[in-house]
Amino acid sequence: MNEKQLRQTEQKVKDFISKHQMILPGDLIIAGVSGGADSMCLLLLLLKLRGVFAYEVLAVHVEHGIRGEEALRDAEFVRHFCTQRGIECHIRHCNVPEYARAHHMSEEEAGRELRYAAFRAEKEAYSEQKVKIAIAHHLGDNAETMLFHLARGTGIRGLAAIAPVNGDLIRPLLGIDRSEIEAYLAALGQPYCEDATNGLDLYSRNRLRHQVLPVLHEVNSRAAEHMYKTAGRLREICDYLETQTDEACRSCLTVTKQGAQIQKERFLQEHPVIQKELLHRLLCTLAHSSRDIAGVHIKDVLELFEKQTGRQVQLPYGIRAVRVYEGVQLFLERASQKLQTTGGIGKNPFTFRLIEANSDQMSQISKKKYTKCFDYDKIKNGFCVRHRQPGDYLVVDAFGSRQKLKKYLVNEKVPAKERDRLLLLADGAHIMWIVGYRISSYYKVEKHTRKILEVTFYGGKEDEGTDSGNDFRGRSKCTHQ
Repeated sequence: MNEKQLRQTEQKVKDFISKHQMILPGDLIIAGVSGGADSMCLLLLLLKLRGVFAYEVLAVHVEHGIRGEEALRDAEFVRHFCTQRGIECHIRHCNVPEYARAHHMSEEEAGRELRYAAFRAEKEAYSEQKVKIAIAHHLGDNAETMLFHLARGTGIRGLAAIAPVNGDLIRPLLGIDRSEIEAYLAALGQPYCEDATNGLDLYSRNRLRHQVLPVLHEVNSRAAEHMYKTAGRLREICDYLETQTDEACRSCLTVTKQGAQIQKERFLQEHPVIQKELLHRLLCTLAHSSRDIAGVHIKDVLELFEKQTGRQVQLPYGIRAVRVYEGVQLFLERASQKLQTTGGIGKNPFTFRLIEANSDQMSQISKKKYTKCFDYDKIKNGFCVRHRQPGDYLVVDAFGSRQKLKKYLVNEKVPAKERDRLLLLADGAHIMWIVGYRISSYYKVEKHTRKILEVTFYGGKEDEGTDSGNDFRGRSKCTHQ
């Protein structure tokens, strides 16, 4: 890259910032700086353009607790760079592996959550200033995100990928690609850190970066740029759908203390796309989260409109949808609510109680044989009481090892004639509790649990005996009130 090309890159980033109104005079820009090529280029360009947009720059480096001495060297590299240039730099340490285990997610997901949490925490220290958080995503990252979402299953929002501006998050490099970033650093003679894990195909995004995107660039060298433009058009479509959904909500919804009621006649006049958007928005609002709200749940609610009054479906986060005369009512079950049910099996009563986890409830989990506690937010498909079915399984250890229900019953020497009579609390094919025996390790209550589902079976004699599926070593407790 010669001097002219160097200035062209700087002008391109300057124009991109201006086009998307990323920065205003007087802003404080918190730059996420890992020490890698992308973030070093971001920091250099932010320093170069300070005089143009009249802002301040602060660097934040997050050390993930994964790569040992190599990671500490990266942190020191960033600190030294900032010290030389008189930039304030804050190093934040976290433990990604521990967080990933505690929240049952990949280290890739955990690292992302903790990085953004660190940036937010840094922002809180400057509450009196207008603060923006600058992330070093580029064209290739946007393309990877589109492909990643497409492969896993997504809608328009997922294909819209990475936005240049998202609230207080800004991405000044989203209009340039990795090759231009590397050329810019080379022209300035600026070294950067290489994360050895980026060269390994252990993570899904690395495989997309190393194996899929190069093939697409063989088809068209501007593939990543074209994907970015497509993502932009999809974001415009999302904005339009948001507006149309706003109008549909005003027309179709009646808000209640417990949730909302959808008026069937008006709702069915809406286009199917708007119907689905409305339902997705409503479920996410009730759940206070979009995670685990999937197309199957939208489909379940849609099908209720054609069913008889009284039919209902259980959805994630304790949301219940009920067919009523006027349409469909959705509500969030209250923590204090008790429900007596037979689960469709004989006259064996169960009590289900939803409890907000806190220090009082979390001192020691009940070890009674017929009262069990579960991490409610891990329930994916709703729960029911039933007998065994083909394909049933449970998780038998903290590592997530699955075991077929049939094999477990054989290993426990449960007589064959009794196996079909066992009562099971099930989340789809995943058996949460073999009543009278053990629970699945997957649903154990842990220190990060937010909601506890307490289930009591009154068809058996209660005792204080422990079982292998509910041994929490005194970390938590689900008390009776």
